[in-house]
Amino acid sequence: MVEQTTERAPLAQGFALVVGVVFLALGIAGFATAGEILGFHTGTVLNVVRTALGLLGLIAARRARTARVFGLVAFFPLLGITIWGLLSAGTDNPDDVRRVFDPHWADNALHGVVAVLGLVIFLLPARTRTTERV
Repeated sequence: MVEQTTERAPLAQGFALVVGVVFLALGIAGFATAGEILGFHTGTVLNVVRTALGLLGLIAARRARTARVFGLVAFFPLLGITIWGLLSAGTDNPDDVRRVFDPHWADNALHGVVAVLGLVIFLLPARTRTTERV
C-alpha cells in the first residue's frame, strides 16, 4: 500500500494567475506607451518589475507550492515600491526621490494591496490530500 500526499492551494494559484495576468498586461502596455495607462504610471523600472512579476505569477500558478511562494516573492518588491511611492507622493519637490521612478497614488494602492494579499496567501495553510493506492 502506497500513500500519496498532494498539496492544493486554489486560492494561491488563483491569486498568482490574476496577479500574473494583470501585471504582465500593465508591464507590456507600459513599454508600448508613455505616461499613464488607466491611471497607472508607466516608467522603465515599473514596467520591468511588473513584467517580471507577471511572468513569475503565470509560471507559479501551475503548482500550489510555487503559487504560495510567489505570494512572498511578490510581497517584498511591491512593499518596497509602495513605500517609495508613498515617500515620493509626500514630497513637494519631485526631484527629491522621483528620479528613479514615480509611482502615483493608483500605483501605490495596487502595489500595497497586492503586497499584503501576497503575504496573506503565503501564510495561509495549504490543503493536503492523502490518497492510498493498493
